[in-house]
Amino acid sequence: METIVTGRHFEVSDALKNYVNGKINSIISEYHKITSARVVLAQEKTRAKAEIIIHGKHINYEADSESFDMHRSIDEAVTKIDKQLSKHFDKVQDHHKIYKTEKLQE
Repeated sequence: METIVTGRHFEVSDALKNYVNGKINSIISEYHKITSARVVLAQEKTRAKAEIIIHGKHINYEADSESFDMHRSIDEAVTKIDKQLSKHFDKVQDHHKIYKTEKLQE
């Protein structure tokens, strides 16, 4: 899986890249159909913004968060994208489980 971390209006440090990669890889490892993740970090005066874009097989999700601290923005965006992905994969898995249980009852 490919993870791209870029900064808008500032240079992203290696420590921040490692922090983002750790957060992204921890949630992405659960979902095997994801092919790439793009993280865009923006700094505007006192505001920090994190935007995460996930691509995969029939999967395109975005989440963003804005706060005064970059780490907090990243954490909130990761939480949002994790919620979207878990909801997507629960729907897909539940659909197949219902079909299997109906077949077993017949």
